[in-house]
Amino acid sequence: MIILLVSIMVLCYTCQSLFTRLFSANYKGKDATLSSPVFAVCFGGFIGLCTLLISGFSFAPAWPTVLFGVLNAAMLILYNTSLIEAGNRGSYSFLMIANLFGGIIVPLFVRVLFFNAAMTSLQIIAVILMLVSFVVMNARSLSLKGAGGSYYIWCALLFLANGLYSTIMDIQPQTMSNMGLPAQRTEMIAISYLGMALASFAIEWMKGGKERIAMGFRMGKKSALFALSCGIVATLASNLLLTLVTQVPSTILYTIDNGGVLVLSILCSFIIFKEKPTWEQVAGMVMAVASIIMISL
Repeated sequence: MIILLVSIMVLCYTCQSLFTRLFSANYKGKDATLSSPVFAVCFGGFIGLCTLLISGFSFAPAWPTVLFGVLNAAMLILYNTSLIEAGNRGSYSFLMIANLFGGIIVPLFVRVLFFNAAMTSLQIIAVILMLVSFVVMNARSLSLKGAGGSYYIWCALLFLANGLYSTIMDIQPQTMSNMGLPAQRTEMIAISYLGMALASFAIEWMKGGKERIAMGFRMGKKSALFALSCGIVATLASNLLLTLVTQVPSTILYTIDNGGVLVLSILCSFIIFKEKPTWEQVAGMVMAVASIIMISL
C-alpha cells in the first residue's frame, strides 16, 4: 500500500511540474514577470482552500503548526523567487541540480545531526548514486559561463528553500506526536499554502494596487486551465507527502520523490515535447532508477 501511495505522490508531483511549465508557456498576461506571483496566488489559494473544504473547514491549529506553517509559507515564497531569479541569471541545469540536491541533502543532514537517524550502507550508496544521476542527466546543458556572484547566491537560496521546506514538513508531525497532539495535516497545508498566496497577493498589491493585480490575472483560458490542473494534483501530492512522512523515513521518501519526479519529467519531455534523449539523460535515468530500487530494499 505504501509503495502505491509513494508512486501516486511521485506521479502527482511530476504532473505539477508539467502543468507549471505549461502554465508559464501559455501565460497571456501583458507583463510576463507577473506570471510567477499570479501562479503563486492561484496555486497556493487553491491548495489551501481545497484542503480546508475536504476537511469540512475544520481548522484549529496548535501553536507549533502555526509556527511551522508560517515558516513553510516563507520557504515557498523564497523557493519561487530563487527559481525565477537564478533562472534569469544563468544555467537552468545547475539551478535544478542545486534544487534537487537541497531536497535530499538538507533533510538528511538535519535528521542525522539532530534526530540521530541511521541509514544502511546500501541506502547511503543509493543516495549518493541518486545525486550523481542528477549531475549526469544535466551534464550536456550544464554551463556556468558568464554566471555572476548573484547567480550562485540565488542557487544557494534555492538549495536551502527546497531543503528546509522538506525538513519542516518532516519535523512538524514529529513535534506534534512528541507533544501528544494530532498531526494536524489539514492545518499545516492550509497555513503553508494560503500564507504563500496571501503574501504573494499583498506584495503585488503594494507594487501596483488593484490595476497590477487585475492585469496579472488576465492570463488566458489555457493558462488558467493549467493552473487549475496544477492545483488539483498538488493538493493530492501535499496531503500524501504529510501522510507518508510519518510512515517512511524522510531521507528515503525525498530521495525517491526527487529522483522519480526528475526521471518522469524527462520522459514527459521526450513524449510530449518531442525532445530527443541524449545518452547522458538515459544513463542518468538508469542510475536514478537503480538508486530508487536500492533505497527501497
